[in-house]
Amino acid sequence: MQSAIRAPTAIVWIGGPGVWIFSAPSGFSAYAETIGGAADTRTGLRRACHLYVILAREAPVGVVFRRGPSKWVRLYRWDTRTDRLEPGQWFHGRLYERRCDLSPDGSLLIYFAAKHGGARRRDPRYTYAWTAISKPPWLSALALWPKGDCWHGGGLFLSARSLWLNHRPEVARAHPDHKPKGLRVVANPEAYGEDEPVYWRRLARDGWVLSQPGHYVHVRGSWKTERPLIWSRRRGVWNLHMVQLAIDFARAGGPRVLEYRLTHPSGRALALDADGWADWDATGRLVYVRRGRLYAAELDAHAGLRESELADLSAAVPQPAQAPTSASRWTWKH
Repeated sequence: MQSAIRAPTAIVWIGGPGVWIFSAPSGFSAYAETIGGAADTRTGLRRACHLYVILAREAPVGVVFRRGPSKWVRLYRWDTRTDRLEPGQWFHGRLYERRCDLSPDGSLLIYFAAKHGGARRRDPRYTYAWTAISKPPWLSALALWPKGDCWHGGGLFLSARSLWLNHRPEVARAHPDHKPKGLRVVANPEAYGEDEPVYWRRLARDGWVLSQPGHYVHVRGSWKTERPLIWSRRRGVWNLHMVQLAIDFARAGGPRVLEYRLTHPSGRALALDADGWADWDATGRLVYVRRGRLYAAELDAHAGLRESELADLSAAVPQPAQAPTSASRWTWKH
């Protein structure tokens, strides 16, 4: 069944082959541009594209999650020294990026994934949802834990060889063909919820500070913001603030309505035009995403922000990509 979300002078349809933006006249083109994505030359429709990034905490490495169409995700390995992006596999399903993490050196990725419907849902060996470890930008499972539902899941690297698995012990059994090698795995007997148990732990570990707890009230089927959630992270004299303005489950790209701001001890404040992720990289550079593009910026208390575009991923379309054989092998000796 398809559903429609009303937007200014246009309609966003969710269903069918993905999320399509009807590029209607009457001023809607500006709205379509704000979410990025590539247009279909036959229909004039624009597919939504959203980026999210996880940075390794001890190496100049990141992984970019490019989502769009809605049921397709592609990974890129990002060398933040050279700003070279290595494209990886497309995944037809859902990768829950906020339940993912990189090992300290960026060589391993733990991810939580689901493929709803079809044979995968009926497969008792893997189930339709699972946590796995791979070598980014590839998704070939070195280790895999079947989950069976989309509660909890994912995990965090405590160290290069130690993993916190957000599965309760009874569902923390690795698949017999994908057992972790050389890793100490600690299950979470108190696993609960969805993204937040992993996401908030990762933010705090990586230097973000919860500067204001949020308060959202469920009223008549929607969420009302009484106090926005604010996380902050400082680099040098600048403080980056991530403000969750609202929760909207009808919103394409995820329910979090985020705003990013920068503040300086002089009292100067800057609004950052980012639409889902921003952070400081390993060198202290401000990096962020907007409309399917990756940016970096220099900051000056007087001149403000000078940005440069690093990559435009908005036009990518799903296509087969074969993982190398090395992606299926552990790199250390046991």
